[in-house]
Amino acid sequence: AAAADADARRDDGWHVRRLIVALGLACAAIAAHADGGRLQMRQAAGPFVVSLFTTPESLAVGDADLSVMVEEQGSVLLDADVVITLTADEGGSAPVVAHLSHAHSTNRLLQDAVIQLPHAGRWHAAIHVSEAGREANVATDLTVASYSARRGTVWFFAVLPICAVALFAWVQMAK
Repeated sequence: AAAADADARRDDGWHVRRLIVALGLACAAIAAHADGGRLQMRQAAGPFVVSLFTTPESLAVGDADLSVMVEEQGSVLLDADVVITLTADEGGSAPVVAHLSHAHSTNRLLQDAVIQLPHAGRWHAAIHVSEAGREANVATDLTVASYSARRGTVWFFAVLPICAVALFAWVQMAK
């Protein structure tokens, strides 16, 4: 009975390794996102299907990356001219106009532009697409927060190493 009891107290660290792997996978899942960000809208208009993506996923006052993909009959149009006009619902500020391009896009299927959102609230996004003499207009509303939801993610990654060190110290003291 003494040999079995001694074996039960032997800790080869398998549970700590599993916990570290689980934390690593959780961090990767939080940090992962597709090129283009969050799909805000997908609408058919005339011969086109227009999709609007935003980064950060939760729009906040400050810089925002707007990306648009234009499709026709299942094929992505790479040479369409895309202009987005953002107008604040509450008025008082000038419209934000962005001419999108492939110049800085990491995904060549998307056209993008980085804009500055000056204040929080509801914004109306009007997207004008033209290609080879054909035109289409689509629109959607976007909500812009006064703070960034990414702050919570930053705190998570700042606290994670402290928790890992504390867990390691606890396991070492338990041996």
